[in-house]
Amino acid sequence: MRPTLAVAAPAALAVLLFSCGRAPEPVDLLGPGERLVEASAAGTGREAVLEAAPRGLRLNDVVRRGFPAGPPGRLRFALDIPSGARLQLACAIDPRFHERPGVEFVVKVVRDGREEVVWTRLLDPIARAEHRVWVPVDIDLAKQAGRGRELVLETRGYEQPGDPRRAWWGTPALTVARRAPLAVVYLVDTLRADHTGVYGYPRKTTPELDAFARDAVVFDAAIVHASWTKPSVASILTSRLPGQHRAVQLRDPLDPSNVTIAQRLDERGWATGAAIANSVIYGAESEFDRGFDVFTGLHGDDDQRSKLVGADVVVDSALAFLRSRQGMPTFLYVHTMDPHVPYAPPPPFDRMFEPFPTEEHPARDPRTDYKEPLDRERMIAQYDGDIAFGDREFGRFLRELKAAGLYEDALVVFLSDHGEEFLDHGSWLHGRSLFDELIHVPLLVKLPGNRGAGTRVSEQVQGLDIVPTVLEAMGLPLPGDLGGQPLQRTLAGGSKPRPALAEVSHRGFVAHGVRTEGDKYVRRFSPDDDELYFDLLRDPGEKASIAERHPERVRLLQAQAEAGMSPNPFRYVVQVAGRGRFALKLETRGWIEGVEATGLGPDERSSLGGNGRWLELRLRSRPGAPREIGFAVRPVGAPVTLAGTRDGRPLRPADVGVGDGSFHPEAFPFRLPDIESETERDRGINLFAASRTGAPGVQVWLALPPGRKIQEMDEESRERLKALGYVGPG
Repeated sequence: MRPTLAVAAPAALAVLLFSCGRAPEPVDLLGPGERLVEASAAGTGREAVLEAAPRGLRLNDVVRRGFPAGPPGRLRFALDIPSGARLQLACAIDPRFHERPGVEFVVKVVRDGREEVVWTRLLDPIARAEHRVWVPVDIDLAKQAGRGRELVLETRGYEQPGDPRRAWWGTPALTVARRAPLAVVYLVDTLRADHTGVYGYPRKTTPELDAFARDAVVFDAAIVHASWTKPSVASILTSRLPGQHRAVQLRDPLDPSNVTIAQRLDERGWATGAAIANSVIYGAESEFDRGFDVFTGLHGDDDQRSKLVGADVVVDSALAFLRSRQGMPTFLYVHTMDPHVPYAPPPPFDRMFEPFPTEEHPARDPRTDYKEPLDRERMIAQYDGDIAFGDREFGRFLRELKAAGLYEDALVVFLSDHGEEFLDHGSWLHGRSLFDELIHVPLLVKLPGNRGAGTRVSEQVQGLDIVPTVLEAMGLPLPGDLGGQPLQRTLAGGSKPRPALAEVSHRGFVAHGVRTEGDKYVRRFSPDDDELYFDLLRDPGEKASIAERHPERVRLLQAQAEAGMSPNPFRYVVQVAGRGRFALKLETRGWIEGVEATGLGPDERSSLGGNGRWLELRLRSRPGAPREIGFAVRPVGAPVTLAGTRDGRPLRPADVGVGDGSFHPEAFPFRLPDIESETERDRGINLFAASRTGAPGVQVWLALPPGRKIQEMDEESRERLKALGYVGPG
């Protein structure tokens, strides 16, 4: 025993002295510095390992930054292990190698020249389905604490060295229990402000949110910039309008020129995580994962992407991330979606409000379940049940923050991305209009130290204000490219009234609007073609447009709305080939811009008219000398029609081919297809390819400018979008 004691006593003394020094600090092993003194993976060296770390691995819709560790792999860090430290990480095998023999992951600590194995696990995705995802690891290093340690992460395989990306160590960090800044943006998808208690709803849908309001500042007039998820969330996370971030339609990615709040905080050394139920946001093609250490897309039943992912699952994931980054400055984005169609609250919330659904009237989706007037009330009751279930989980999330000692000093922003329609203006769901039931959302902000608790702010604020609010609350500088302003300034009474721009271009519904604290203007382009103007002080329900009574005010707000409009991400290309005389007219409810004509002779012309509303073409084509006209259309989604004559007679369907030539119009004027409409119709047309047949006549296709891209529509993507309801009827 004595020799053992003689060895242990100095080690214990060293730990004691170490713990009596400065307060222990966490260590992000992915962060900058010279801690990583050795790195190899399947024969590659340190530089290759470091180069791959920021990109990490997407596995089952969970993205983690990390180090490639294809066996044999070895990472060696020289560091001090703080008192009470825990090693938090995850390990994984790339899905390309799930049908290959497993990989052993080993963690060692070196002290006084001796290696000690503190953890080991064999990941075998062939035999164990749970090894086909990221596997979290939590190791207590209290016994190994002290100065001058080395931490070694090794991988061992049963084959010859191969791909360094075969295996991964994800987000390794040493965590400690200490106070650190925390900023949380908690978003509930599809939540109407007027269905919460804090905004006056009589049903007891949100007791937890109502209690939270006592610690928070409640903003009574918060306006988001789109009425469906992708563009609205992009504006919230970037402080940029939809026309700037360009994630406007279903297949649009977030433009890489826009910086998210996660990227801004990541650059300053913060831990960044997200727990998301909506696949429109977490899908790889949307590119919302930039700047996040851990970006978790959560699945439904049978581990499939689904609109039925409970808030309990999202909250569990969010809390797990917070535990894994204990003691670090942390940003967390939480995105639940229980109120989203289908309305399907779990028991007992499905029987919380009357009238109850029945077997004949399930009240899950108005597109299939609205058969009688009472079905509307049934669906509202189920929607409210979904809200109540999500509210319970929000309360659990807050209680866990309090239990961990994180709540008091945290910034917690609660909001929605948009609301929901229940025939308020003749429609259902969302993404179809810009009425207030969709763009007026709940917004509650608990500032660190509960500053301003219980205050209500009546001034209009915007989704663009969330990023600057987070930065200011955390004491960080505000970049000049932000579109919003900190809500703290509005709370202090130091901000001027600002109009809020909103837009929608989704599944054939296209509109742009401007909302002020007293009135609202909306220009609808599709399917309606009109202007709306409401006096919100006299008509808060937007029941009667009075545009014709206020022409000057309408013109002023119209100019503001038009200034925020951006063109389609693609250009139309119209080619006329073969022999013949063509007189074509292209018309839009928006504006045709950037017309470029090539191959035209002296007696041919291309002319814009109607302030850009129509384009006339007079062409005399000859074999082997096609004429080609390209143009853009503003705003995104504005419909364009084609009509005209060939050799003096009206155009016939066979005269016009679309895309790769597999489709011909049925009648004229013919609405040219665009990305959104063709995605929904799912006719299998390749809009970005010219005709393969080379037939004479008019050919129309789309062209993306350099640097722009959209989600590819392969069979897997098409089936996934069908399952989620974004492709096909409705």
